[in-house]
Amino acid sequence: MIPVFLVGAASAPLIKKAIKPVVRGTIKTSVKLAADAKRTAHEINEDLSDIAAEASAEAFASDLQEGKEKPRQTTRKERSSSSKAST
Repeated sequence: MIPVFLVGAASAPLIKKAIKPVVRGTIKTSVKLAADAKRTAHEINEDLSDIAAEASAEAFASDLQEGKEKPRQTTRKERSSSSKAST
């Protein structure tokens, strides 16, 4: 009788050759999916930023048309000099 560990030791290189391409393909596909997800999230963020900018511009324009003395602030406030120095 052949001991079980000898069968396992003898078949390990064959199993490694068979499984390595499967694992490599799985990892490659996972990396591609992650990159696609990151790209899609970036595109969605850009779209939302564009929509927010358009809405802000429309609010500013409507304030000007209504003749308000001080329209709503539509841009980001400048950082104070102390926070700029720390960055």
